[in-house]
Amino acid sequence: MNKNKVAKQTKQIKLSFNGGEGERFKIDEVIEEVGLQYRALAVSAGALVMQAIMEAERDYLSGHRYVHNTAIDRWGKEQGYVVVGGQKVRIQRPRLRDKQKQEIQLSSYQRFQQEDDRTQAVFAHLVSGMSCRAYGQVVEKVQEGYGLSKSVVNRQMVETTAEGLKSLCERDLSKMDICVLVIDGVHIAETVQVVALGVESNGIKHIMGFREGATENSQVCIELLEDMVKRGLNADRPMLVVLDGSKALRSAVERFFGKRAQVQRCQIHKRRNVIDHLPGQYHAEYERKIKAAYAMNNYTDARRALENVVGQLERMNESAARSLEEGLEETLTLHRLGIGDLLRKSFSSTNLIESTFSQGANVMGNVKRWRNSNQIQRWTATALLEAEKRFRKVRGFRSMSVLVTALENAYKKGLDQSMKAA
Repeated sequence: MNKNKVAKQTKQIKLSFNGGEGERFKIDEVIEEVGLQYRALAVSAGALVMQAIMEAERDYLSGHRYVHNTAIDRWGKEQGYVVVGGQKVRIQRPRLRDKQKQEIQLSSYQRFQQEDDRTQAVFAHLVSGMSCRAYGQVVEKVQEGYGLSKSVVNRQMVETTAEGLKSLCERDLSKMDICVLVIDGVHIAETVQVVALGVESNGIKHIMGFREGATENSQVCIELLEDMVKRGLNADRPMLVVLDGSKALRSAVERFFGKRAQVQRCQIHKRRNVIDHLPGQYHAEYERKIKAAYAMNNYTDARRALENVVGQLERMNESAARSLEEGLEETLTLHRLGIGDLLRKSFSSTNLIESTFSQGANVMGNVKRWRNSNQIQRWTATALLEAEKRFRKVRGFRSMSVLVTALENAYKKGLDQSMKAA
């Protein structure tokens, strides 16, 4: 900020105080009156303005310099600091004392030293891509400001991320009308965090919880589902479960939900798995054919188109044909349920949770070295909660009632068939 502008603003601040004798210096009204919004100012300008406010309060209480007819005297200055934008900045703190030589504290100085804003600023910087290790180098150094040490930042981040982990693990699910679960795992260090994302019948998305394991094994998934039920998830209702094709996760869902779950296999993963078996010159052709089949609205047409692709692949590459054939029916679950195009696109893949992992990548990337399981879980929770803040309703949410009805009908149909078979 230009020095002349700062000087002009300082003069305006000092001229803005006209109060009766004995009245309290109203720091909140001062800030509101001059419209400082000091958090938004640059560190250097913010510190200068804060200094001006403290000097204005000193003049208000003790009168102007060389005035000796007040009950409060000036007592020089000493080194102090204020917190600006998450950084401690050194300033010259005005001092006052009464006739009994007792020091009088400036309310503005106490206000500008509050540390709650600093903690929030540190956390905001870190989760937006700045690492703890680099914090001291990145924070702007002005007016001999001294940045927060790595140890202070780390302590604050441990406390903040621990709170996030606790809130996520203890989240009450009983008031959520969850009818869709998307389950997938994300690799962090030597672990796999199995994460569940839930969608309510109104289209609102929530992070339901996560569980740590060495791999995407079925036991970890079952423990996650059991924990969600303990926290209030209604697992007795028909549910759509979207998976990436993991056999372990599929086994866990079948064991836990039984016939209540309609499993939708991720079409994108299926398409990639098939293409990986083919020579490069055929990738574009068969990706287009498989994609076109999944884009069809009618279940019978889509299945027939995919079976034709299987027949073509059998003459070219048996492994690719078997890859497409495996679990083909579950990639068409939404087609079979008669779900419209827009909502079907939302739930035909694990993109809902993959995008969540992607949004949390910047947060995860802040940590340069993973030390233990607790650290991994704290940062996983932080990343998921930060991503959740950006959640919107699923595309096609107005058709969610159609999905709920279709799930209920499919469950009843399955029960009827089981009774007839018995």
